[in-house]
Amino acid sequence: AEILEPFHALSPVRRAELFIQLHADEQKAIVSKAPPPLVASILADCDSASLEDLLTQTDPTSITAALRLIPPDALADIVLRLPAETAEKIINAVDGVLRADVRKLMTFDPKTAGGLMTTRYLSVPEVVTVERALEIIRSAGRADTPSYIYIVDAQGRLSGVAPLRSLLMARPQDSVHSIMVKAVTRLRASAPLEEIVRMFQEYHYVALPVVDEKDRLIGIVPLYAMKEAQQQGQEQVLRGITGIDPKERLKQTLVATRGRIPWITVTILGGLGCALIAGFFEHTLQTMVVLGIFMPIVLALGESIGAQTTSVVLSTLVEGGGTKAELTSFMVKEVLVGVLVAIYSGIVVAASSLLWHGNPRIGLLIGGAVLISVAWAAFLAVVIPGTLKRFQANPAIASGPLVLALADFSTLLVYFGGATFFMRWLK
Repeated sequence: AEILEPFHALSPVRRAELFIQLHADEQKAIVSKAPPPLVASILADCDSASLEDLLTQTDPTSITAALRLIPPDALADIVLRLPAETAEKIINAVDGVLRADVRKLMTFDPKTAGGLMTTRYLSVPEVVTVERALEIIRSAGRADTPSYIYIVDAQGRLSGVAPLRSLLMARPQDSVHSIMVKAVTRLRASAPLEEIVRMFQEYHYVALPVVDEKDRLIGIVPLYAMKEAQQQGQEQVLRGITGIDPKERLKQTLVATRGRIPWITVTILGGLGCALIAGFFEHTLQTMVVLGIFMPIVLALGESIGAQTTSVVLSTLVEGGGTKAELTSFMVKEVLVGVLVAIYSGIVVAASSLLWHGNPRIGLLIGGAVLISVAWAAFLAVVIPGTLKRFQANPAIASGPLVLALADFSTLLVYFGGATFFMRWLK
């Protein structure tokens, strides 16, 4: 009872934050002793790592009452973050209707309207009276947006929408069809996050209906679901570029450290690789010390354009949207932007070297190395996330560290390789 006391007074998000910071045995104790509504609240807002650790060690039948209280869309999100065996046990632990809703939601891409929608909405047939419609609404279960009543025809196709206020103010004998708004803004189940965000910004609704290819109503996307997806996308981009989990402040020291190790390891390996390349060209570096003076700026420029381009590309890929042709056009544009930045950087660095040392040949070499390395870094920053996306991997997982490491490798190879090749010409 004492361990549960702090949770009752907290908001759902704060409960999840406190839960994350507890040890595994304390988390299990809370789930076993807490009332179902509290357990449902914690599970719905918990992070992926804690969910997996907890639910793989918990008998799903012991939390069935809590699982029933979680909205289908939230439960589908939870299940998708679990190992296949655990996910199947969780799905089988709930009743038939909820199980069917969860399985249906899991068939959609999480970043589309179908993946973000909930099946908890209110709908009535267009042929009923207002009095009958209100009876249907009263007998219906919970809805995420009870202020909107969606009207469907005999085939389940979306015909219109009526605010609940309009139903309450209408005469009981009026038909629903006579008071509904027929021009309904709707989303296709395949609509990407980018389109969903644009629709909400344009129309300022608190929810948008989702229809299938036959225009049948299959769910709604609430405004909060869109905002959560946007935030998750931003967190994925941050994690991909920096390797830092935005919720790291909530984690225990060892857990936070373990999360940073992969990115740090890639950085260490990248640094060791650069050291090996520099060692291989040791004679060139000793012969032309000026190359060492400009090496930091050459590396910094490659890393800078790599990080910038990765940020833009990851943001676009994580949000989704656009046809394959549009995405290809976007990526080509980003490469061209990188080339133009490379030309500018090469000219500036070459001019600086010329003014400093007065040797136009060295200036030309350094400027050329900057141009090639910056353009190559921009190319890698586009190709690596795109390739990961192409093979169904999360482009935010390893794009940042890989781009920076490969940019450093290629920069030093071009820099020292060119200097070695043109050694006699440069003297």
